[in-house]
Amino acid sequence: MPFKKDDKKQKHSFSPGAHGTVYLLGALYLAYLLVTFLQEAYKGGEDAPSLPLLIVGILVLGGGVVFLGLMAWRMSRVQPEATEDEESELSEPETDGEAPDGDEGEGDEPDEEETGEEE
Repeated sequence: MPFKKDDKKQKHSFSPGAHGTVYLLGALYLAYLLVTFLQEAYKGGEDAPSLPLLIVGILVLGGGVVFLGLMAWRMSRVQPEATEDEESELSEPETDGEAPDGDEGEGDEPDEEETGEEE
């Protein structure tokens, strides 16, 4: 087959910023629809919505604004996932209580041989 998929599954990184932006745009659009709906109801006339339709419209559009706003807020607080390169940098091998430059760790006491003091 000329269009053969790779055996490796492609990983798509999760971008909470992009998801939050989409939720925020949806909330803003629903808020716009709610405002225009309320303006038409306030003007009155033959095209004005009836009271039950007005209540349902406010509940549905207002609820959507609140829900999408909360989702956008939650996505803004999520930390982005680390990529494979960042994960390999973070997982360095640990030493046996020694600092990387060969000095002793903070909790280690120097041996008598190393200090040069004898009793």
